[in-house]
Amino acid sequence: MPQLTRHQMGSTLLDALRAEGLGVRDLFEGRQEPLSWFFRGVAYDQSELDILESGAVDELHAPSALVELAVDEMALGMANVGLEGTTSYLVHEPEAGETSSAPDRVEPDEVRFSGEALLGVLNIDVAPPPLWLEEREADPETNEELADRLSEMAQEIGSGTDFVEVHIEGAMSSREGWGQLSGASVQPSGVSVHFSLDIPMAGTGERELGDLFEAGASTAAGAVEGMREVFR
Repeated sequence: MPQLTRHQMGSTLLDALRAEGLGVRDLFEGRQEPLSWFFRGVAYDQSELDILESGAVDELHAPSALVELAVDEMALGMANVGLEGTTSYLVHEPEAGETSSAPDRVEPDEVRFSGEALLGVLNIDVAPPPLWLEEREADPETNEELADRLSEMAQEIGSGTDFVEVHIEGAMSSREGWGQLSGASVQPSGVSVHFSLDIPMAGTGERELGDLFEAGASTAAGAVEGMREVFR
């Protein structure tokens, strides 16, 4: 298996997003203890990102995709050194009653990487701009319609992903007052659609990683356009 590095993975992901016409800003990377590294950025349609970066922020009201790559650094190291390198850290534990003072080394042909172990996860959260939510009517019927359309879009776009979720929070209209809950208007807020793609540890090389990131970028681009259609 070729060596995979965090930098290479981040670069491959950005290339895949650019190939789908998405530009990324606010790039950030960091580490979550004990062994998780993450890389994230906010993706827009490239033409809309050009507007944003020109300084005309007030003119930009477009859906965006928060793209996060989370990598298990232990799995990454084990994948890079392979079974032979990984087993060099392991020995057979003597069973009760054995007198051997020198535990035998675990041989590579005695173990294999679990098919359930993940190298990492690619998470994509696509959301509309706040203005689109503020302009919507705050009544149960339109809220239900919004939820249905978001669900249909998410399931269609995310059919090739490992996890799909629609998230909608509700904000009580200040005109109703907290004491008048019955029939109160609820404004949808915190709206997003979430997709996750698992990155298997076993069998993932440079080509497989590129294919997975292309699928993720296609999902992000499709969901950005899908979000536009839902609110159109």
